[in-house]
Amino acid sequence: MISKPAFVLVLLIVSLLGLPFVMVSSLSAATVKQMELQADEISTLATGIRSYYADNVVARLQKADGQAVFSENYRDVHGGIPIPATLSIELGALFDSAHSDGRINYAFLSDYPFAKRDVPPLDGFETDAIGAFRKDPELPRYVQLERSWLGRSTYRLATPVLMRPACVTCHNQHPDSPKKNWKVGDVRGIQEVTVRGIQVNGFGQLGYLVGYAGLLGLVSVGATATFQRQNKLLLSTNDRLREGSRREVDLSNQLRQQVQELSLLGAVVENATFGVSIADMRQDDYPLIYVNEAFCQITGYPKEKASGFNCRFLRGPDTDPITVSEIARAIREGKAYSCELVNYRLNGEKFWNRLTIYPFGGRPGKPDFYVGNQVDITSIRTFNDLASSQLIAIRPSIEAASLQVSQSITFAQGLRDQLACDDALTAEVDQFLNAEQSSLRQLQGSVAEIQDLIRLASAGQQHSPQPLQDQSL
Repeated sequence: MISKPAFVLVLLIVSLLGLPFVMVSSLSAATVKQMELQADEISTLATGIRSYYADNVVARLQKADGQAVFSENYRDVHGGIPIPATLSIELGALFDSAHSDGRINYAFLSDYPFAKRDVPPLDGFETDAIGAFRKDPELPRYVQLERSWLGRSTYRLATPVLMRPACVTCHNQHPDSPKKNWKVGDVRGIQEVTVRGIQVNGFGQLGYLVGYAGLLGLVSVGATATFQRQNKLLLSTNDRLREGSRREVDLSNQLRQQVQELSLLGAVVENATFGVSIADMRQDDYPLIYVNEAFCQITGYPKEKASGFNCRFLRGPDTDPITVSEIARAIREGKAYSCELVNYRLNGEKFWNRLTIYPFGGRPGKPDFYVGNQVDITSIRTFNDLASSQLIAIRPSIEAASLQVSQSITFAQGLRDQLACDDALTAEVDQFLNAEQSSLRQLQGSVAEIQDLIRLASAGQQHSPQPLQDQSL
């Protein structure tokens, strides 16, 4: 089945192919009709002039035995024949009668008509033409074209009628002449020929041509509208495809960027020098679902023995119950919390753990996860029990730790700035990085305190070494 656009296109092509045949047929019929009309007009005009000459010149001269009298009232005078002006006026009537459609008119006009002649007043064109000829005797013609796209256009031609010697004598002596002082060369009036356009029915089958052109126009408009609609549909489809493709590219770039960021963040967390653990608050007993390598090194528990269990396995006899209750209260309220408490490794060895926990995901007060950071501060808490020599001995390690902490703070800040610059810093990641930086700054402060103690110990060794006093950090 042929589609509507294809049918309209076929119809348009057929119409275009048939247009030359319709035009040739219509123009041929119009040409024949025009030739017939002109032949009839010429025949009628020639017959009229011949009859006029036979009746008003030859016959009257025959009746007057060759004695001719020139008069404007020649019909009332024995042997009278028309004067030139009368001849022009009466020939004009013959011209008018030869054209049944009024297409051509001839007139002999003057602004000084004889007193007894009943002539219509001159119109604007005729008055202007006489004035122009009298102003410029050398002017050969005066024309006016009136165009009409809906009716018949009109072309008017005026030529001057000049006084000849015979005319001057006749007019200056004639009793009905309104002017008695004519001179040779004066402009007596004008000879006007008016030609109007041929009527539409003179073009034979022009109606068929107009109808065919109208049909072709309608088909063209329909075809144009149809193809414009199809074009709009195609453009709209292309726009949607381009938009979909652009969105896919943007999504792919975002996913790739997020994967890279997550991979980077995972590498940072996994290789951090402090412990990182994540508890799932959506499950019963809040089991750990992730621990990093530093957590395993600090606690002695491998990942397979830590994941899936609540972190209470780190408690022991010397774990402060008050601190434990404070941790539980912070978790119930969905808040962050930091503390120092005694925990136990897998081998039973106890250590001081600087713990920082903070909520992640979910909603305020009821997070989906809790992230914990563990830092082994046993050496810090037992620092006052060490000898000055031991403090000095660990100076390189403390300095390396300080450098590592500073580098970690700088790295965390740089990572946060990069994520913010890439518009990829979510609230959860920002909270996570802020907590990490807070923990690192606390660690940095502790390392700085140790370094101060080492400097004090070193200064004391140089003067009079004394045992270190117990200091609660």
